[in-house]
Amino acid sequence: MADAQWSAFLEKLQFNPDFGYTPGYPLHAVDLLGGRGRLLHPEGGPAPGLQRKREAAGIVLQGLETLAQVPELTVGSVYRRGATREALYADLVGMINNWHAEAGSSCRFVVDGNGTERALRDAHRRLPSDRRHVLGDPELLPARGTPLLQAADFVAHAAYQFLVRYPARAFMWDWYPRVFPESSLPIDLGRLH
Repeated sequence: MADAQWSAFLEKLQFNPDFGYTPGYPLHAVDLLGGRGRLLHPEGGPAPGLQRKREAAGIVLQGLETLAQVPELTVGSVYRRGATREALYADLVGMINNWHAEAGSSCRFVVDGNGTERALRDAHRRLPSDRRHVLGDPELLPARGTPLLQAADFVAHAAYQFLVRYPARAFMWDWYPRVFPESSLPIDLGRLH
């Protein structure tokens, strides 16, 4: 169902006369909000003005609101100040593995990547074999061809802005808790250490 909802959002965006969105074009929150990318800054065209950047921010918010309408979808985010991407990922894999162990269920990870992220595979392989509920290695797919990974990017960026409170993105500070009130706030994995 999440795929269908996100596809409907992309279709609606495709028919928005203000943006030249074409199917398959990757949407990244940081590019939209920063005024980068072909949707906002066509090659050789003028840099986007404030109004255009506001419209792009509206796309990100609409995408988040689309995800919030998916009944079976739960969003979440984690952080650990000062952690490397790899260390944070290893903590996340361990936490998710423990959740599934307690529930008697299992899961798989799908991650934006090109297949060369060895440290991410290592995090999976370090899980104890007798208590492993995260199945296999992470499936590394480029976000360009995986719309739900682009949706996850929107969620991650909203959670990031909620945490860091970058002044130029003050308009986003409340998006994560406002759009996803049923979800927990970003989890500090630093407490695990």
